[in-house]
Amino acid sequence: MSKDIYSPVSPRVNRLELLTFEECEKILKAVLADQQQKGKLNEFKIVPAIEHVGFLGEYYHLILSYQLASESEQRSTRLFVKSVIYESANMSYYEEKKSIIKKEAKLYELLLNDLKKFSAHVWCAKCYFTRDDLFVMQNIEDLGYRSLPAGTRFLSEQQLLPMVKALATLHASSVAYEKCHRLTIGVAFKDWLLEKSIDPDIVWWTTGIKAVLAVAAAHPRVANDAAAQEYIVNELPRCLDRVYFMVNPSPVHRNVFLHRDAWGGNVFYHQEQSQDVGCVLVDFQLCRYAPPAVDLLMASYLNVEPAQRRQIMERLTSCYYEHLVEELKAMDIDAQHEQLSRADFEQSLKDFALFGATYNCIAATILRLPDNYLKQLKDEQPMEFHRFCNVDRTAAVLRLMTQHEDFRSYIYACVEDLLELTYYKEAN
Repeated sequence: MSKDIYSPVSPRVNRLELLTFEECEKILKAVLADQQQKGKLNEFKIVPAIEHVGFLGEYYHLILSYQLASESEQRSTRLFVKSVIYESANMSYYEEKKSIIKKEAKLYELLLNDLKKFSAHVWCAKCYFTRDDLFVMQNIEDLGYRSLPAGTRFLSEQQLLPMVKALATLHASSVAYEKCHRLTIGVAFKDWLLEKSIDPDIVWWTTGIKAVLAVAAAHPRVANDAAAQEYIVNELPRCLDRVYFMVNPSPVHRNVFLHRDAWGGNVFYHQEQSQDVGCVLVDFQLCRYAPPAVDLLMASYLNVEPAQRRQIMERLTSCYYEHLVEELKAMDIDAQHEQLSRADFEQSLKDFALFGATYNCIAATILRLPDNYLKQLKDEQPMEFHRFCNVDRTAAVLRLMTQHEDFRSYIYACVEDLLELTYYKEAN
């Protein structure tokens, strides 16, 4: 969808009209099966999860009140629901977002619950019920995990280490799954691993590219460089087109199942052992099948400022790789035999660096905006929010840069990473 049209539609009569009593009975049966118990559902309640904010979906708590077959007193359990957004810009926008929710729901139903079985480490919540427009899963907070404090902008090295461990566990589990089932995830689940965020026809991405090119042209390092300005206009867009091929399975490097969205808002830390236990990953809507370097690059680019990333990248890489080898060994798999030697992995990091830098620049135009700008826009001016996300954000980004020094400095630093991998690399 690329037209500047705002004609809101709602997929249901009431925001809280998500599940039927019969569906909740099925959910309770699945929850109690984990405990080898049976019970009767008495009632259910759906409450908005106001502590979570999403742009692709909405979040709720599902509270089930029930009785076990052997007891008279009532019990309750709390689950987490992710649903397609209640009010959409128009029907095309609704269908686009519904397809993303459907992808995540199917991956939970068909793959993620099984992947969890290959490691003793908890890196993903269990899903109990899926539908094309929503899914119901364990409530991570009730398992002893917490999200980062509100307002957290960047992560420390100590906070990043549990995240890369969780990614390593996910990647190792996908290798073990393939060996166990004698299949290739990228082939078996290709219908549910289609690209939903990086494509010449995805307006979220293309509007971001336009804004990034404008920021690159204004960058102080090249603002008065005629050769650089000509490169940004004529060569840089074609250079960034290479990223479209990087989202697909690699014909050169070992591919694994990727999370592909590991930033601070999508991880939960163990409340008591935050440094020793890997994070729990959420939001699997952008998953792909590609080299593991893509996940590590995204985690490092998206969560720290560029200068800090350069300082800690070697240690992050070592932490990730050592944990990957440990997990594979526990699964009786040799990393070398899976084309995952340290040398292979180091080369893949170089080959996919442009992906990390480009994605980070695009993300900066959404995730790093000042003063909660995008949430306020969504709440107070939904038509402008739609326009910013799906029509054009260049003017708004440039205006915010003039008004907020921190935002200007950060996005310039991100774009400088991009120029180093493109213009300056080719000039040398």
